[in-house]
Order: sequence, then structure tokens, then C-alpha cells
Amino acid sequence: MNSQEKSSGEQLSKERSFQILKDLYDRLDAAEHHLGGPYKRTAVGQYLPSPLRHLNAAIEYLMETSVFDPSGLFLDAGAGDGRVVALTALVHGIASVGVEYDQPLVEFSRANIESLKRSGLQGASDLIIPGDFTEDETYHRAGLRFEDFATVFNYINNEGDIAEKVAVSSPPGAKLLVLGAFPVPGYHGLTLERNVMLATGRDPDGAVALVELPVSDDTYIDLNATYIQVYRR
Repeated sequence: MNSQEKSSGEQLSKERSFQILKDLYDRLDAAEHHLGGPYKRTAVGQYLPSPLRHLNAAIEYLMETSVFDPSGLFLDAGAGDGRVVALTALVHGIASVGVEYDQPLVEFSRANIESLKRSGLQGASDLIIPGDFTEDETYHRAGLRFEDFATVFNYINNEGDIAEKVAVSSPPGAKLLVLGAFPVPGYHGLTLERNVMLATGRDPDGAVALVELPVSDDTYIDLNATYIQVYRR
């Protein structure tokens, strides 16, 4: 994007902002393709990048249906390369914090977000902090408390640990969004509110179809689809 595309102070549309974001992360993913994909093991888990089109569709749907309050603080538990915080903060205007244990990934995610801002993306506040997302000290060092977060997101990375953290520490009504897992009613004492299938056709740039499924653990699972569950504290 150049200076002619966006004049000073002009706000990009969500669609254009998302495309700029996706283009950046598509390039980063492609650069890692020869190594087997943009994956990395850390001392506390595995970094696996969230599928952006699926997550973007899910965030839009969950906001439109008032499943979570976008005016509350959003946590990405396991921030990786910063793509989720960039999506929620810079595209959807949700004040967001990402926690990442791996220090090189912390620096990488911060650099990616700054690159997107230089490309013209604006939005809500964003912050990437290092540490273990289950430890209170991680948040205290940044002047935060875990219970400050209205919505917590995790993409199949020690999801049981963050679910337990939400169950113990979050205030009533807080939401946990888990992408890429299976529905489990009563997961760590949390209430399963939504089970949404995110399906796509063969076109890699086609629309993501969202299908609400029963909130039960005996729902048929299509291994070719992606799922997001919403749990409530």
C-alpha cells in the first residue's frame, strides 16, 4: 500500500484492512513453506497459526449475534506471530492483548503488528506480552489482571490449561473462545454456549459458511471443517 491509497487520517474499511493483514501473513506463511509450514514448538506447547479467513468470519458472526462484547478487553492466549491480536485490534477495533511464551515469537509478532500499522491499519489498542498465559505474574508485569479480560481466545494450544484458568479466575459472564477443538459440555466447569462449524468450499478465497450445531459432545464432526466453541464462565 502506498501513500496515495490512503490519505492521512482516513480510516480503511474492515474489508481492506483484513486483506492487507491476510496478504502479510500469507507471505510469511509462504516463506516457511519449504520448512514444512509456519509451525514451531516452544517450551510450553506448539505454535500453530490460526486460519485467518475462518477466524475473521467467526469473530464477525459472534459480534453480530452478541455472543461476546467487543467493548471488553480481549486476550489471545498464545499469540504466536501476532495475527489474532492484529485481527481483533486493527481490523475489528477490539482492545486486545496477546501472551506468548517464546521470546523470538514475541518480537516477531510485535514487528508484524507495527508493519501493518505502517500499511495504514488503525484500530483499538494492542499489546503483546511475554510469559506463561496461566501465570498471574505475566499479567501483573504489564499492569494487568487476568480477570480484566472479558473474552479469552485460544487456538488448540494447552486449551485445557486456559479453560481451567478462566474457570478459576475470570468473573462470571466471561467468555472463552476455543478454535479447532471439539465441543465438551461442562469443560472445566464452564458452560458450552455455542458450537459453530466454519466450512469452506474448494475455492481457497471463497466465503466461509457458518453453521450452528447442537451444544453436545455427540455432534457429528466433519474433519474437513474448522470449529469454534464459546464457553461461558
